[in-house]
Amino acid sequence: MTIRYVGSGGNDANSGLSWALRKLTLNGVEDTPVAAGDTVYVGAGTYRELLTVDVSGTADNPISYIGDYRGANTDGVGGVVRITGSDDDKSATRASCITDGAAARNYRTFAGFQLDTTTNDSLVKLSGGGTNTTIYNCIFLPSGSGSIRLSGTGTNHAVYSCLLWHTQGSGMLVSHSATVSASGIAIYNNTILSGASGILITRVGGITIKNNTFVGRMGRCIYIDTALAGGQTLTVYDNTFYACASTAAITITADGELVEDYNAFYGNAANITGGTPPAIGAHSVAYPLLPDTRWFFEMVNGGRLVTPFDLASYSQLIDLAGTSPSAADMRGTGTVGAQREWGALEYDATLLNAATTRYVMIKH
Repeated sequence: MTIRYVGSGGNDANSGLSWALRKLTLNGVEDTPVAAGDTVYVGAGTYRELLTVDVSGTADNPISYIGDYRGANTDGVGGVVRITGSDDDKSATRASCITDGAAARNYRTFAGFQLDTTTNDSLVKLSGGGTNTTIYNCIFLPSGSGSIRLSGTGTNHAVYSCLLWHTQGSGMLVSHSATVSASGIAIYNNTILSGASGILITRVGGITIKNNTFVGRMGRCIYIDTALAGGQTLTVYDNTFYACASTAAITITADGELVEDYNAFYGNAANITGGTPPAIGAHSVAYPLLPDTRWFFEMVNGGRLVTPFDLASYSQLIDLAGTSPSAADMRGTGTVGAQREWGALEYDATLLNAATTRYVMIKH
């Protein structure tokens, strides 16, 4: 049970056993090799590689990779910890950001990462049938084909407290070529935006989906596209389904596959379709989401807090020449640098973020 470190300025020839002797790459520390019970703290920066998971942890001693956004365990400064499939932030080079290489790897944990820009596969691809992978506190940006792919006989995975922001494929794909029963997969406390399907399920029963927020023009928020084994169910509780305007919030293939209650459905093309569509649960409602929009009004009234739609410093859309650009952005900020940015918001390095700023209200 060893603490290991990875970060910018490191060297894969180092031991990785202290921040001063940190490894440079994720694969460098994986190939040490890591062992059951190890925790790897990953410092802020961009990792342009495909991490191939080679080792399994155990039930009592999982192997954890932790993106150290606050810097408490690495450089004392912190920042976004990014794994990307791009070599130049313009186009995708690699198929995924994390993979098990189609081998069964068990008891692995990943937390605190931004994953983005892959070619034609999911940002995280686990297809070897391993068990007990945990993914939390991660943000998945648009990629070639969705955010997370769990394919194979793998069971007891958990994905929670993540933002899945995808434009192609599915936010999550849980599938196998034959039926899998009692998978014990738990998906909860996530925000899932846009895409063909929020969560696509193929032949895998025993999944629990609870306390997620689904928003955007998805074909379906949750979609069983191939039947589960007889007697297997999908459990859906305590979610909000908002503006799934193409097909339905939930689509099943057969009667009895869905256990659903205590959900909010609003603005969807349909709530539940497939089989003999059941009525929504006795405690489910049709209330609107009504999110807190103060961030928007802060932004358009000149607020200095960074928003979900501001460009990152490494975005290649900064300072591109345009045609008759607007003089100021949504925030009212004029040109910063050589050119007005494409899109609605100008990149401004002086914007504040919640991790480094504390607000004090002064009564006049």
